[in-house]
Amino acid sequence: MYIGETKVAGQASNAISGLGEATALSADALKRAVTLNRVYARTIGWIDFSRQIAALLGITSKNPDIWSFVQALANWQARNGMMPNGILGPGEWYAIQMASRRA
Repeated sequence: MYIGETKVAGQASNAISGLGEATALSADALKRAVTLNRVYARTIGWIDFSRQIAALLGITSKNPDIWSFVQALANWQARNGMMPNGILGPGEWYAIQMASRRA
């Protein structure tokens, strides 16, 4: 998954419109989630499991961009009764680990 710097400034709006989900995040919410996810990916350590997480979120692309990942996470959060903010923090990481054990 691409967690590095964004190459195209307009990717945030493309991620929203391309997914067609009812829980689309605003461009500001996407930017905030991307920033926090870059930090959490390293500090919590979920970056090592990003492909498995992407599969759980329903992402089929082998190398999804961070914008699509954030939006897919927000959709998953909404489906699972969480705040759909697209941020994979400690609570979401725990929930993902539990969900992957059930799967």
